[in-house]
Amino acid sequence: MERLKPTPGEMTTVDKIEVENASSGVITSRTNVVLSDKDQKKARRLRWKIDLWILPIMTIIYLLAAMDRSDIGNAQVAGMQKAIGATDSQWSKVVSLFYVGFVLGHVPGVFALRKLGPPVVLGAAVAAWGVMVTLLMEVETWSQAVGVRICIGFAEGISHAGPLYLSLWYTRKELGTRGGIFYSASSLAGAFNGLIAYGIVKTYSHHPPFAPWQWIFLIEGCVSIGFGLFALGALPGAPDKLSWGFTADEKRLALIRTQRANNTPHERIRWKSVVGAFKSPMWVVYTLILACTQVALGGLSSFLPAILKGLGYSSVHAQLMTVPIYSVSAVSTVVCSYFSDKTQLRGPWLVGLSSFSLVGYIMVLASHNNHVRYGGLFLAAAGQYPIVVIVLTWLAVNIPNFTHRATISATTNILAQAITTAVLTTFDDPPYYHKGLSVVIGLTCCSPVLSSFGMWYVRWFNSRKQPATEQQRGMTLAELGEDHPDFFLQM
Repeated sequence: MERLKPTPGEMTTVDKIEVENASSGVITSRTNVVLSDKDQKKARRLRWKIDLWILPIMTIIYLLAAMDRSDIGNAQVAGMQKAIGATDSQWSKVVSLFYVGFVLGHVPGVFALRKLGPPVVLGAAVAAWGVMVTLLMEVETWSQAVGVRICIGFAEGISHAGPLYLSLWYTRKELGTRGGIFYSASSLAGAFNGLIAYGIVKTYSHHPPFAPWQWIFLIEGCVSIGFGLFALGALPGAPDKLSWGFTADEKRLALIRTQRANNTPHERIRWKSVVGAFKSPMWVVYTLILACTQVALGGLSSFLPAILKGLGYSSVHAQLMTVPIYSVSAVSTVVCSYFSDKTQLRGPWLVGLSSFSLVGYIMVLASHNNHVRYGGLFLAAAGQYPIVVIVLTWLAVNIPNFTHRATISATTNILAQAITTAVLTTFDDPPYYHKGLSVVIGLTCCSPVLSSFGMWYVRWFNSRKQPATEQQRGMTLAELGEDHPDFFLQM
């Protein structure tokens, strides 16, 4: 018999779910959980099943979201800005105002996920933004493009509840690595967009009735519609609401796993508990680090083809030259996330990666050598992309119940995207974008400072934990949150 060993960010006393009631989602007792050797093997098989079923679908959803969000940069180089008669200032609004819809979609997405279920919410959101993407090929003015992009952003904002769904399936020790695979789709999206745009521009430059930039939206939009409909039928519900695809034993073990991840089956978002989610200053740290990173990545993904064109590459080759940058970033995201899980550390990785990225941005802004600037883009992207998954994993492992996690997750993303919306309007001075890159460098300098403060706070918080009273021992993690005597923050 092997006792489950907790890690920082988990309770040292793990709740037991009675076997006869676990498959029905009812928790009837709260003692130490011990799994037999047979159950340990079944639990490993269940994890593989989740890895090969749920994780790939969620990763593809995130891939499509990132592709449909950033394909505007490829469309710009393929001639869209000129076709709709947008000035550089107007075009920066076409790019940045996407995040207005993105922000507005977050809260409905979080609540709908619990109310309607992941298959309906996520599948419908993907299909909806796919329809909107195909409509982009019909816009004739920049204001029409802004309107459609806001609608795309709203649907993608709803789907951003996906990481919350993943947190129901994985323990805290597993979440970082799986999150790395999930978020690597963001950089892979840039690589795929570059390849698709390169192929379309080469193949369809003289193929009416559509211009190359219209073909980009038509092809990518149709793919999203198809996969959204597939996800509607293929995704399972939350672990406490499984109706198909899992055996009785797997349902029981899935509930034990979600309980160990500090999730309470059947827990609903309680309005009285929402305010309590903000008492820790760490939510401000998560928000500001994420905002600094999202601004940098928003500028990179939306304007990278144009930046490369400014380095002297043709429109066609600028699309292709984005692929190596994004490919390296995808590898960096998975590798750094894996080792942050192995070390069970988040803050030190954030300090190192943001510093690494800062060097790259300085190379891009300060150098007049195109080879040096291109190399700087590799460093900037490889450093920034892993930060997103690591900071969101830091958030997830340090927020101990669903209500608080849902509240802070939505708030952090909303505020970060609002800041991104405002700052991306500074990318209005092509081809070198000195103003926008200067702002990004300033914000990237803030990330190591914020991460260092976060690590200091974690040490202080854990050091002041007092021995539990009998009354506290009888209370659940959902009731006490991070004040539970057995819950420790992870650095």
